[in-house]
Amino acid sequence: MLPTAHLEFTWAALNWLQRKAGLFDEADYRGVALASMAPDLLDKPLAMTVYRHTDAALFWGHNLWLHGLLWLGGWLWTRGRGRTFRRTAPYLLAFSGHLVADRMWGFRESLLYPFGAGYWHPWRHVGGPAAMLDAYRDVIRKTPLLIIFESVGLLLLGWFIRDRKLTRRGRLARLLRTGRVSDEESP
Repeated sequence: MLPTAHLEFTWAALNWLQRKAGLFDEADYRGVALASMAPDLLDKPLAMTVYRHTDAALFWGHNLWLHGLLWLGGWLWTRGRGRTFRRTAPYLLAFSGHLVADRMWGFRESLLYPFGAGYWHPWRHVGGPAAMLDAYRDVIRKTPLLIIFESVGLLLLGWFIRDRKLTRRGRLARLLRTGRVSDEESP
């Protein structure tokens, strides 16, 4: 999945959970967006620097062990501070939801590294910005399903904007400034 769709699917899911289940009302949409893209924000720079010659692009950010450690750390952190885990959960769900959105069960080498195959999932050389763009172009050409995911993501973003009335004066600016959406009218 491309970075934009991670954000679109995650914001739509958070909006739905807030509207239908009454969950995560205090979640900051900016933080949730960052968490949803964090695996790529970690791994893509690694692909262009530390792991430049591996011909791979899915590293620690797409690794099940790192996700498990962060969930454990989030639980311990909230427990040690007398907070509820519910305040941390939307960010962890967004972070680990990235694995589902990227269909990581098909990339077990990276998902289970180092206990799987013992190497990162091979892809192609992505050791620089131009190579990374070429790789994304190639993926889009070879995986038409991504176009469907991206289109659905745009529809979900449109629903989110419409549902939260973000076209009304000041509402989008407030979301970007505070990370919160509100059903109250702007002054």
